[in-house]
Amino acid sequence: MTEAFLALAAPFVAALMALALGKRVPRLVAPIGVAGTALAFVAACVLTGRTLAGDLGVRSASLAYVPTGGLSFDIAFRVDGLSALVALLVTGVALAVQIYSIDYLRGDPRYPSYVAFVSLFTAAMLTVVTADDLFVLLVGWEVMGACSYFLIGHHWELREARDGAIKAFLATRLGDVGFVFGIFVLGLGAGTFSISGVQEAAASGELTTGTATLATLLLLAGVVGKSAQFPLHVWLPDAMAGPTPVSALIHAATMVAAGVFLVARLLGVFQAAPATLAVLAVIAAITMVGSALCALAEEDVKRVLAWSTVSQLAYMLAGLAAGGYTAGLLLLVAHGAFKALLFLCAGSLIHAVGSNNMTAMGGLRRTLPVTFVTMTIGLGALAALPPLSGFFAKDAVLGAIQEAALHGGALPGWAAWVALVAGFGTVVLTAAYATRMWLRVFFGAPAAEVPAAPNLPAHAEPHLAEAPAFMRWPLVVLAVPAALVGFLALAPGAWAGWLTGGGVSRPAAEALVHVSTTVLSLVLVLASAALVIGAWRRLDRGDPAVLLGRARPVLEHGFRVDDLIAAYVVRPVWGLARAVVAGDRDVVDFYVQGSGRAARLLGGALRLLQNGNVSVYLSLLLAGVVVLVVAALGVRA
Repeated sequence: MTEAFLALAAPFVAALMALALGKRVPRLVAPIGVAGTALAFVAACVLTGRTLAGDLGVRSASLAYVPTGGLSFDIAFRVDGLSALVALLVTGVALAVQIYSIDYLRGDPRYPSYVAFVSLFTAAMLTVVTADDLFVLLVGWEVMGACSYFLIGHHWELREARDGAIKAFLATRLGDVGFVFGIFVLGLGAGTFSISGVQEAAASGELTTGTATLATLLLLAGVVGKSAQFPLHVWLPDAMAGPTPVSALIHAATMVAAGVFLVARLLGVFQAAPATLAVLAVIAAITMVGSALCALAEEDVKRVLAWSTVSQLAYMLAGLAAGGYTAGLLLLVAHGAFKALLFLCAGSLIHAVGSNNMTAMGGLRRTLPVTFVTMTIGLGALAALPPLSGFFAKDAVLGAIQEAALHGGALPGWAAWVALVAGFGTVVLTAAYATRMWLRVFFGAPAAEVPAAPNLPAHAEPHLAEAPAFMRWPLVVLAVPAALVGFLALAPGAWAGWLTGGGVSRPAAEALVHVSTTVLSLVLVLASAALVIGAWRRLDRGDPAVLLGRARPVLEHGFRVDDLIAAYVVRPVWGLARAVVAGDRDVVDFYVQGSGRAARLLGGALRLLQNGNVSVYLSLLLAGVVVLVVAALGVRA
């Protein structure tokens, strides 16, 4: 556990030091950020090595017992194969981001706070990864949400950044409301908030189907928010207003990966609730196809990759819903590698041309050779071209879904078929938008005019040349796992043996290579890429997305889900708020203020009588006596 605590503490201490020394000794900020993350990465490497050597197993440690007067909890942590895997992914991508940011944000006056929040973000994700208590996991989960708000809004002087940060915060917090209640339901149903205890309760049948269904549906709300699944996916494309390295960190290793990790960690609990698995599969099917269509119509390079992330996360969740534990996690690792690579390549493009839009690009393969080669590897992995990582990982997920559709399992058969059809459809769309981006960015002629990039740092000037060293070398390093990590699929037994802790002590070795899905998906990828290339040539190297016709504006605006939310959620809420304000002002305040005015009038009337004139007092006294006498005589009569 020493390595795990070191991995947790190093970025947290780096965050504190960056904040403390940022203004006094700004030149130390970059070394502090890199050193803290590098130390965490080394610790994660040691954990991984021990796991591969077979001497780690499952270890846990409790730092404190917290009595609550009811069901108590522990500040407990756990390290196993799953923790080591995701910790390695998180720290590796975070280290690349910290190094890349040295040149990308050079001269930025807010760089110290940026380093601090990236470091804290890393520590929060590692807390989620190593937590063995639901409340400890919740702490890391919520700290990530706060860090994402500040990092997306890093360039707060830009309206796009402010709006994107607020939107991300509200959308994820909305899902987290259900997530918190899900923790309570699951803990009370299992009799413990320990993740290990909850897994044991689900495996032994102590957790009833009804309780498991209610708890997982509530937890799924948080997963949908964090991992940007329909209908809470709307925040992720707008989060692109943040710095590009932040986008790489959020999309590849933290935040959005947390939802997938949670489902993998509690897969045994989710499998005790078939209804939840069906809901998850349907949500994933809708999300993967819809977001891929949006990516096909988008002009902004970063937004294309953002929609791609939404789609790939849906792939992972569909695979986990079908019982593909090792397949889903293989795609999580592969996606982390190639998506971090793609976002950092996008940052190099923006740094070179000064714009996010593909209309400002073209013919860059000779000007930016390193970016061209590395981004080609990333796009090939995204499109699932063999032998790159995405090919093996996506095939493993599709194979797991096919097994569930043909042979049954915890996921209902009809839901598995829905996910399978959507998965093959998304294969076509992914290859199409990846090929379109590759052609438009690196081939053809560059645009005559360059639109300004809304999220380009104000201190940065575009230079039509390859990125500086600190931005260039992370691309080369990340290209290696993006190309090769998929070969883990050829050793399913070793891969499954590594990934202990997914609801069962040692998951069975799934077949990660399936001939039928491999052949069909490869044919679909090649056919889709060929169609896009053909359309590009017929259009005289124009944008193949014009063939979408009237559907393109709708897809560019994300099926206008934002407009629907504004019409049917935001406006009714504003109307209700205005009604509440009017009721408070015109009803509640009317009676409160009216009672006050009545009291003042009565007091004023009594004050007229208290004028200090004795003759008036005697006259009033005599009048009172006369009234009483008359009243008495009247009663007697």
